Amino acid sequence: MRLERALHKHFTKALGIGAALLALNLIVYFTAVSRLDRFAKTVKAQVADNRAKLAALEAEDKTATAGVGTIKNNRQIVDDLANGVFLTKGQRLVEVQNVLLGLTDSRRLQAEAVSYAYSMQPDAKTSWGRRYLKVDVATNLTGSYLDIKSFMEDLEKNPQFLILEAFNLNASGQGAGTVQGSFQIATYFVATEADERETAGRRK
Repeated sequence: MRLERALHKHFTKALGIGAALLALNLIVYFTAVSRLDRFAKTVKAQVADNRAKLAALEAEDKTATAGVGTIKNNRQIVDDLANGVFLTKGQRLVEVQNVLLGLTDSRRLQAEAVSYAYSMQPDAKTSWGRRYLKVDVATNLTGSYLDIKSFMEDLEKNPQFLILEAFNLNASGQGAGTVQGSFQIATYFVATEADERETAGRRK
């Protein structure tokens, strides 16, 4: 009997200790699992955030690359215009004058009071490192309405980069169907140092 009571007593203690150890192990296990779960969620969130940042950087890189391409393209366009279209006043002014004379003659228009005005564009040097000499040509033309209309159409189609900035038409006293118009025509040349000095001198 004593042996049975002793065994029962020790068995109960052992069972209690075992239950306590099991409970402790479960607490440790679930605590560890909980920590691992939180860590996994944190890592997943960090990975998602990093992916989002990487995607944003890739988008910025594409935008920057596209912007660089646009700048290069615009610079090339400006260079092509300067070297192939605008040229300098010395290279192209006579040709512009001949074109305007040819357009008025071909439409049998009478030109009067032709004047030229020069200005630097823009006022300060641009990032392109180039300035332009704007030439404003003012003239009065007299002829039939259809001929003046054709002159304006020819002016727009001409490859000499001539811009019709303003015009005003009025009836002429030279007969029915004849009109007189004042025209403001502009074009641009690549400015030289001599052009800059000349326009500066005119402003003074």
